[in-house]
Amino acid sequence: MPCPPDPFAHAWQDDAMPCAVIDIHSELRFWAETYARQPFHRSGTPFRHYVPTLKFAYDTYLLSRRRSLQELLPTLPSRYEAAALNGVRLDWPVASNVIARVWERLNAPLEDDPPLFAPAVMDERVLLERTMQHR
Repeated sequence: MPCPPDPFAHAWQDDAMPCAVIDIHSELRFWAETYARQPFHRSGTPFRHYVPTLKFAYDTYLLSRRRSLQELLPTLPSRYEAAALNGVRLDWPVASNVIARVWERLNAPLEDDPPLFAPAVMDERVLLERTMQHR
């Protein structure tokens, strides 16, 4: 009989790292704005045709428990084919490129991301006035 989980143990073990949280709406906005410039884009293919594959890529990433894409690639074509994708299913060569770009984006170093809030540009006079008020 297995032991019940220790209520004081860490939330995860090394072999079961927690998944990231992904704002899928923000991600889809990013792809909607950039898909036409992506290497996977095929002229004449509207963005809505990429959405189910993008969602499949994000789901796969979240469920992969930080495994590399290379490690998952052997099983992905059959998983992609079996997935109940709403809309248009892309050919596997295109779909695999979409998935690879999603993986690259999610694994990019944080310093490559733009800051969430742009630094406020402050007039020198305002800065000096605030400094003088704190004295």
